[in-house]
Formats: sequence, C-alpha cells, structure tokens
Amino acid sequence: MSRPSPQAVWLAFLLSLLSGLVLQMIELPDSLSAARPLWMPLMLAYWALREPQLPALLPAFVVGLMLDVLYASPLGQHALGLVVVVYLVVRLRSFFIIFPLWQATVALIPAWVLYCFLMFWIDGATQHEAEPWLRWLPAISTTLFWPLLWSVMELIRQPGGDED
Repeated sequence: MSRPSPQAVWLAFLLSLLSGLVLQMIELPDSLSAARPLWMPLMLAYWALREPQLPALLPAFVVGLMLDVLYASPLGQHALGLVVVVYLVVRLRSFFIIFPLWQATVALIPAWVLYCFLMFWIDGATQHEAEPWLRWLPAISTTLFWPLLWSVMELIRQPGGDED
C-alpha cells in the first residue's frame, strides 16, 4: 500500500486551505454565524496530525494574515491564533494519534478553546466588543465538526483506501 506522492499531498493541502478560506467567508444567517466552525484551525490541525513532514507553521501564519485582512482585524490576530494551534498540535501529535477519533476529538478541545481565547483577548485589548458567550460557540461547533472533517479528509486523501 503506497503513500500519496508529495505533489499530491501538497496539492490536497493547498486545496483544503483554499476550501477552508471559502467556508470561512460564506455568509451565514445571523442565528448560525456565531456558531461558525473554525475552518482554518480545523484544516491546519488535520494536516499537522496527518502529514507531520508538511511545514504547517508558515502556511498557518500566512493564512492567518489573510484572515486578518479579510475580517479587518488587527494584523497578526488570526496569524497568532493559527500558529499557536498548529504548534500545539504538532508538539502533541504523538499524543493525539494514539487515540481513537472520538478521544482525539475530546483531546483537541483545549486547542479550539485556546484559539477562541486568543481571539477574545486580542479583540478585548483592541476594544472590539462582542457578546462574551458568543465567543465560545465556535469552539463547540469546531469540536462537533472535527470527526466529520477528519473522515471526509481521509476519504479525499486516500480514495483507494491506501493506508500508511
């Protein structure tokens, strides 16, 4: 059983980041927009877990800067959050991969909460007020979407059923 070629991995990585950006920009009704999953942390965490040889910190920083520009947030806010999440996932990769999917989902909750906290903290420091309880809804929805994203990405990544 063969591994995907490095070119295929990079192509899938870039396409997934692009799709994450598109999903992040899709306008949702007001009742759902506060609970939008954190698509970019989800995508980057998947690749940091699945392909440790990919240098995910630099793409996390660049995509974070893109999100800062798209949302007109302080430059570096999302970049910092994404780099911290990817760094944690990379450092704790050996811990996450030994668990079944449901346990890894629970183990990743602190990463999503940390990202939300960093966004909340930087917004507070720059006086961009929002309802505090709405700040934590993305952590919940991201946790709920993680098993779905993992399963779909695994199907896309290995369409022939090849395993490492």
